[in-house]
Amino acid sequence: MFDRFKQTVNQAAGTAKWKADQLVRINKVQGEINTLKHQVGVARDQIATAVLEMRARGEALSPELETMCAAVDAAQAQVAEHEAQLAAINAEVAPGSQPAPAAAPVAPASATKECPNCHSHVPVAAGFCTTCGYSFTAAPAPAPQKSTQTCPHCGFEAPLGSAFCPNCGQKIAT
Repeated sequence: MFDRFKQTVNQAAGTAKWKADQLVRINKVQGEINTLKHQVGVARDQIATAVLEMRARGEALSPELETMCAAVDAAQAQVAEHEAQLAAINAEVAPGSQPAPAAAPVAPASATKECPNCHSHVPVAAGFCTTCGYSFTAAPAPAPQKSTQTCPHCGFEAPLGSAFCPNCGQKIAT
C-alpha cells in the first residue's frame, strides 16, 4: 500500500513538474509575441509620424493618406473640444454650495505642446502623450511658477486656488 501511495505521489510530482515547465515555455513564447507586437506598434507609429510630418511640410500625399491625416486632425480637434467640456464640468459648483475661490487662469484647451517622441500636439498640462504614451515627466519640466499648488495625489502643479487637480481630478485640500 505504501508503494502504491509513493507511486501516486511520484506521478503527481512528475505531472506538476511537467505543467510548470509547460507554463514557463508558454510564458516565454507569449513574451516573445508581445515583444514583436510592440515592435510592430512602434514601427506603425513611426510610419504615421513620418506621414504627418510630410503633410506638415506640404509634401504631396496619396489621397488615401491625406484622408487619414484629415481624420487625425479632426480627432485632435474633437479631443480639444472634449477637454474644454471637461474643464467646464470640473469648474461647476453644486447647487446650494459655496463656490470655490477664484482659480488662476488655466491655459486654454487649445494650448498645446509637441511630443519630442512622435511630434503629436498634446495639451500643455498633459503628463503623457496621447498618441505614443511618452512621459513628459521624463523630460526636463519648465520652471514652476509660484502661482501653483502641488496636488497631494499626483504631484501635479495645479493653478493656485484650484479645488480639483486638472491632471488627476482629485480634490485638492485648500
